[in-house]
Amino acid sequence: MKINAIKYDTTLKQGSSAVHRDPQNLKEKERAGLCGKNNEDKTKFGGNFTGKSEVAASAIKNSKIKDKIFNSKSYNWLLKFAEEHNVAGSALMALFLAGAVRPATILALPGKKDKEDKIYASGHSMASGIIGFAASTIITSPWDQGVANIMDNYKKHYDKKIENVLAGKDINEGVPELKYKFKLLDKKYERLIELKKMAADKASKIETKALLNQIDTIKLYMKNVTDWAIAIPRSILTIALIPPILKYVFGVQKKSKAAPEPTVQEQPKNTLKMVSRMDGFMNKLNSKADGGSK
Repeated sequence: MKINAIKYDTTLKQGSSAVHRDPQNLKEKERAGLCGKNNEDKTKFGGNFTGKSEVAASAIKNSKIKDKIFNSKSYNWLLKFAEEHNVAGSALMALFLAGAVRPATILALPGKKDKEDKIYASGHSMASGIIGFAASTIITSPWDQGVANIMDNYKKHYDKKIENVLAGKDINEGVPELKYKFKLLDKKYERLIELKKMAADKASKIETKALLNQIDTIKLYMKNVTDWAIAIPRSILTIALIPPILKYVFGVQKKSKAAPEPTVQEQPKNTLKMVSRMDGFMNKLNSKADGGSK
């Protein structure tokens, strides 16, 4: 009995010691693995840092391309044109889509049989884009210039008033005369003057910024009036001018569809057989009737 107990105790001690030794081994292995990874990382990113340098080079390259686009004269002209003539600017974007993107998409569609139809659809799209842009630009440009003159007159008038307030001078000294007056704009600018007279705290700065944004929005709405006014006449003009533009500019004309030939319905073979049988039967009856009468 004592021998068995001694054996049992020794096995427990051996097992417990093995259990206590294993975590140390695991920790040593993990430390060795981490050291190995650190060494790999150092060897991987040592020297010239090729991975990071390639990413940096591509980022610099892309930034140069963006700078070339955003600093180009054509891009700045487009932004200025869209700001000054927002209706004509949207028509210019429509011209790009209808005059280039849509025709290219239509012509790229598969199908050789529908080639003439695709050419006509492409010409129709280009003609509508050209007419829309030309009509929008010709009609809205004088109105846009008038709105710009009104807003510039208001800005110069009230900027001079604000300058006099900040300098402690008479508020009406050297102020340009308003050529046209609008109550809504008067209220916005008078509130700006009141804010300038007050202490320059955070609340007044926020309200000033909001008022300036509202004035810009009023200017935008004044320009958009022309788009609402010419929408129907422009559509009528576009529909009327598309056929002659297609014919004389693009040399494309829609072909009239030929009238379909009348189709002769063929009777089924079974019906023909029945008719022939009935004819034969009727002929027999007629012959019998003639023989009986004789």
